[in-house]
Amino acid sequence: MLAMHHQIVALSILLLGLAPNLFASGFSLDVTSSSSKTHKSAAADTSERTSRIAIVGAGAVGSYYGGRIWESVRCSNSTDVLFHLRNEHYAHCVENGITVTSIDGNLNIPSDELLAYSTTEDMAKSVKDEDDDSHAFDWVIVALKSSSLDAVPELIKPLTSPETRVLVIMNGLIEDDLTEMMREEQGLECKAVYGGMALICSNRLSPGVIDHSYAGKLVVGVAYSADADDDGYCKWVESDKKAIMDLFEPVTPVPFEFEDNLLRGRWWKNCWNLPFNGISVAMGGITTDRIVGDPSLRKLAYKVMDETIATANADLAKHGFPEEDYLPEDTREKMMVFTDTMGAYKPSTMLDLHARKPMEVKYLFKTALDRATKLGVPVPHLETLVSQIEAFQRHYKLY
Repeated sequence: MLAMHHQIVALSILLLGLAPNLFASGFSLDVTSSSSKTHKSAAADTSERTSRIAIVGAGAVGSYYGGRIWESVRCSNSTDVLFHLRNEHYAHCVENGITVTSIDGNLNIPSDELLAYSTTEDMAKSVKDEDDDSHAFDWVIVALKSSSLDAVPELIKPLTSPETRVLVIMNGLIEDDLTEMMREEQGLECKAVYGGMALICSNRLSPGVIDHSYAGKLVVGVAYSADADDDGYCKWVESDKKAIMDLFEPVTPVPFEFEDNLLRGRWWKNCWNLPFNGISVAMGGITTDRIVGDPSLRKLAYKVMDETIATANADLAKHGFPEEDYLPEDTREKMMVFTDTMGAYKPSTMLDLHARKPMEVKYLFKTALDRATKLGVPVPHLETLVSQIEAFQRHYKLY
């Protein structure tokens, strides 16, 4: 354990040096009676109001971060962590729990302690208290892929109230559409909406089994705050920062950082996603070690990063942010060094291509390209990559 601790510290130091201010990014079964009993007993053991955290979309990323939060509050009688799971993942976990193998220490949520639900409606009903009109969920953490963004407002509607804080851990430039969709669905009935950038190599090996093989930092910024003076772009107040810091402070295996400029954070994560997810798919689905190890692909990755940084800074300028908020030129080299030590990682979009599942094309790739075009930033290498990715999507109907 001591050696593992040193490895974690060393990795955290590496990640913290990568950029300024961040490392710096069909449901059919019912909940089982054992889960219901576990939940009721947890609430009955305390005279205080039970704090509740909903993990919506507990796949490779949601199970990891949700599992770490569950781990940090496991001995608490005042906090419940509820998991929304899909299809065979749900069926397996109800019987066997969730297992995570991790470079930062394995964790297991036994089935008799797992509060698993196949729908968010059932999740909401399970915590309804007719004698308590206060908000049911303090936090709703969404960890779906951006290809499912349209479903988010309806999914979380049963769980939110004016006091609920929503954290959406997702790839891509999603905030504009997400907040607009939430306004249309529920009038943005929540305390705040946060965007999360997960710098993590985590894959689902099989239903209920997650492998976390590298990194793990979570960078979070504010997309919307009900308490901000105006409804401006990514405006927030100190209580918004304090709330998210308080949530993750006890989650010690997760290196956490608050990003005070979410737009910058999104573009920072794009500096990895666009070249490495992009080239992986454009090459038919190859691992990251093959990209950094091939001279031509390595050069292409640098070109895409250069174009991403140029677009990011033009976007930040357009939104009125000062130059000190811009992404520095050395971002490209730090991202490459990070990827050099990653090993044979399979990016999420590559896995979707191989599995013939819907790919995150719109928000992960196309939105960035469209924004560059609108800003007048030439991005020929990114444009070619996106054309190849869209061709794969059309050919295999991965929508």
